[in-house]
Amino acid sequence: MEELAKRGRGRPVTTDPGAVGMTALRLFIDKGIDNVTMDDVAEAAGISRSNLFRIFASKSAVVWGGMHLFNVELAKKLEANPETDIVRLLHTSWVEAMHLLDDSLETVRLRLKLIASSPEIYGWGHGQLEEARSVIEKKVSELTDDPMRPRVLSSALISVSMAILVWWAETDDPRTPSEVLDAGFSDFEAVFS
Repeated sequence: MEELAKRGRGRPVTTDPGAVGMTALRLFIDKGIDNVTMDDVAEAAGISRSNLFRIFASKSAVVWGGMHLFNVELAKKLEANPETDIVRLLHTSWVEAMHLLDDSLETVRLRLKLIASSPEIYGWGHGQLEEARSVIEKKVSELTDDPMRPRVLSSALISVSMAILVWWAETDDPRTPSEVLDAGFSDFEAVFS
């Protein structure tokens, strides 16, 4: 008891955001996202409500977690990629950035299933997808004089990516997200080259 009294305030060092997120995702899938409160998540994760809100501001933030890191990685891949064909550049850079998620298949699959099942959750992620679109549009703008092409290509790539990834999640396809995107982007290349 005395050790508990000596412990400082704030988030315990043992709180693992990944474990908390997975607990939340499983609850959302099992009970339905609308039937689970953040209090339920905190209780299931064994942490306080305030600690949970330090990690995730909302249920939508749990579901879309990691997207900002993907966008940072995408910007790096686009910048480092020597490919001169714009559509091929987008294809290979997006797939390379997606390798970030290949080690967390269950998490990615659950997130995508939830995104596909809830217009509210999908809508919340619009800002995250807009960040990705902006990263792509900036790079394409550097490579073309056509003022419309950056917007068209960036919007199309994101739409195609979401369609492929949701299909992957809902069908329990055994490939990694990067593998299924690489295969699916072949059609994208054919249309937009």
